[in-house]
Amino acid sequence: MKNKKIKIFLGAYLNYVNAQNLNCFALAKYLDSKKYDIYALKINKFKDVKTKAVLLNCFKPLKITTTISIIYAIIICHIIYLPKHKIVHPWLIVFANLLGKKVFTTIENNMCDIDKESMLQSFGGETKLKNHFRFTRNIFGITKFIIKNATCGVSLNNYPLYLGVDINMYKFRQRHSLKNIVFIGNLKKRKRVDEFIKLATYFKNINFFVIGSGSDLLLLKDKAHQNVHFLGQLNHEEISQKVEKMDLLFLPSKSEGFPKVILEVAACGIPSMVYSDYGANEWMKHMQDGFIIENFDDAIKNIKKLQVDNILIKKTSKGALEMAKRFDWKIIIKEWDQVIHNLK
Repeated sequence: MKNKKIKIFLGAYLNYVNAQNLNCFALAKYLDSKKYDIYALKINKFKDVKTKAVLLNCFKPLKITTTISIIYAIIICHIIYLPKHKIVHPWLIVFANLLGKKVFTTIENNMCDIDKESMLQSFGGETKLKNHFRFTRNIFGITKFIIKNATCGVSLNNYPLYLGVDINMYKFRQRHSLKNIVFIGNLKKRKRVDEFIKLATYFKNINFFVIGSGSDLLLLKDKAHQNVHFLGQLNHEEISQKVEKMDLLFLPSKSEGFPKVILEVAACGIPSMVYSDYGANEWMKHMQDGFIIENFDDAIKNIKKLQVDNILIKKTSKGALEMAKRFDWKIIIKEWDQVIHNLK
């Protein structure tokens, strides 16, 4: 491959919005086109996106056409990145290995969490999880916490491969007072949005906004006080417009990886309040660029501090931007480039 560009396949649908697809879209944007020819997937029923990548078209039946596209990509590409584990059968990885292709993937949550929605449970137990990943030689956790807690039979590389945020997509505004608190995510039990609703009952002079939809929507609406506003499922542009008015993000879930939304709102100057259970102190410093809590009482205490201390909201707002800058894709892409270089 000397003096030739490296062909890399990003195994995600770049024209459909979800976390892994957006990450691959960013990779396609920031990987050096002088070094790489980039291939990825698209779903034909959704609007095309502007990208440097060559997009392989997938259509109904999606499972079959996606598999065909992945086979084609394995044949023509040198490096194969497969972040969407449910669309890739292990035999495809065996096929890539037989052709001498370098395959890698990322783990974006605590894979061994016993929660019913965890990777361990979705694969049907430890044995099936191990069987799925046994042919993938390069597996990266996106945080040190994920690597440390990979104790259910799948071996991860001993250093993380962080994901980033596209700073240029967001407009920073320093916050000066706490008036609006937002939750962004899926409204299901694991996200513990009921605690967000509960917090609102303690601060009736603050507006609480819920962005997202899910199975718990009606139940949450029944519990909500008048200061809780449900904005529904919004697209990326609509979310950007709504968060302009927000001053704090509260994510009450205790089982996450490194939520992408934390970096996105941080780039706007919005600090986050999160639980310590999934290793937030790895990227966040309490009361400097956000708030790391241990229990619900901590959430109440921090809100009370922010209500009376405008200097604290200004400080954490500016600190949030500095945190986002550390994870700017323009910086993070250098780590990915090094990993790809080492693989080849």
